[in-house]
Amino acid sequence: MSDSRSLSQQRFGVLANNYVTSHVHSSGYSLDRLIELMQPIAGKLALDVATGGGHVALALARQGARTLASDITAAMLKAAQAHLTEQGVAASYARLEASHLPFRANSLHLITVRHAPHHFPDVPRFLSECARVLLPEGRLGIVDQIAPDAPAAADYVNAFERLRDPSHGWQFSLSEWQAMLYAADLDVTHSEIATVRFDLHWWANMQKNDADTVLRLRVLLQQAPAAVRDFLKPAAFEDGSGNFGFDHHYGILIAHKRG
Repeated sequence: MSDSRSLSQQRFGVLANNYVTSHVHSSGYSLDRLIELMQPIAGKLALDVATGGGHVALALARQGARTLASDITAAMLKAAQAHLTEQGVAASYARLEASHLPFRANSLHLITVRHAPHHFPDVPRFLSECARVLLPEGRLGIVDQIAPDAPAAADYVNAFERLRDPSHGWQFSLSEWQAMLYAADLDVTHSEIATVRFDLHWWANMQKNDADTVLRLRVLLQQAPAAVRDFLKPAAFEDGSGNFGFDHHYGILIAHKRG
């Protein structure tokens, strides 16, 4: 197993419950919009990849889809299952890697992934797997944090993210996502950007960062070059706490299997 996969399992195994209770992950525009655009059909098979706290899987199941929630991290999958069971919702569960989907070609109606691909070691391989297993009329729905288009600014933003979470791989720009989907024989039928204002201290606490790491994150916000400041829009709170707010941008993309 690659170091990135192992690190993700280690970190998210101990942080699983944070992602069940997180308001950013459990609700919000990107979740509602994803389900609206995917239009799950009762009785049709839907796979939620890297389910995390199970929030997309929960929404799909409530729409009547036959839902399979998957994750590479056993503790996260267990937390998701407990969450859905508490909500009185039935689903199936499987531990699997995003780049190796153990399904026949042309077998799935829907695939969703939210707040996760920036951890995947091989996003193009994941997209190719999605294209393989989706039915001709199948749809792939993606929500993930995006980077600015300028390469230097993207490098800075990804370094900022990786300091907070060492299992962070890479977040792509929206245009890069569109290009990767096209290369995987998936046609984008919808794309948009949703922006959420984050509290630095809350965001750092989600990963249990120590005080030194929080300080370094704050310095990166304070000293960010102009292109990054334009993207993140950092601003100090006026309460004297030393806390900062900043923007997080999410791409919402829907793609259909070409042909």
